[in-house]
Amino acid sequence: MRYWSLFIFGLISSVSAADYCNFESEYYPDVSVKVSTEFGSLARGTIRYKNKEVLKFETGISNGYGGQYFSIRQIYGERIAWGSAVSFIGNQSGRGTPKKLQKNGKKKLFFPGFGRGYYYSLADNEPDGRFNGRTEEMNNILGAAEGFFVPDKICEKYIYYGW
Repeated sequence: MRYWSLFIFGLISSVSAADYCNFESEYYPDVSVKVSTEFGSLARGTIRYKNKEVLKFETGISNGYGGQYFSIRQIYGERIAWGSAVSFIGNQSGRGTPKKLQKNGKKKLFFPGFGRGYYYSLADNEPDGRFNGRTEEMNNILGAAEGFFVPDKICEKYIYYGW
């Protein structure tokens, strides 16, 4: 009986560990995105600074013509950035590179408009985070917002236009 309870506990622990995956900023390792894997093709979670939740995050596949989208919200409020997410494999566009020219490389995502949206959301802080009172956290998130996010092995499934 004792061995069965250890086996079941281990099984439950390994299942809950797989419920989340992460994207890490390519150049700002203190900034990451942790998403739940429970929603199938929709990745929903939080943008974190030093593992502290800072913003809400979502990415998925658009209907119609298609494409990948992203949406970023304040923890308790309005959406601050949204639009198309762009996948890259190495230095090639995941969606626009013809099959015969595709080369393997590191998978990553870029969120155009994240930096601008985050910058203007800083005006909601006291003191104004755009000009006065900017913190190390704000600077790191702003830097990360202008760059790539690299998925762990589990989160690679959210790079929809990869090979």
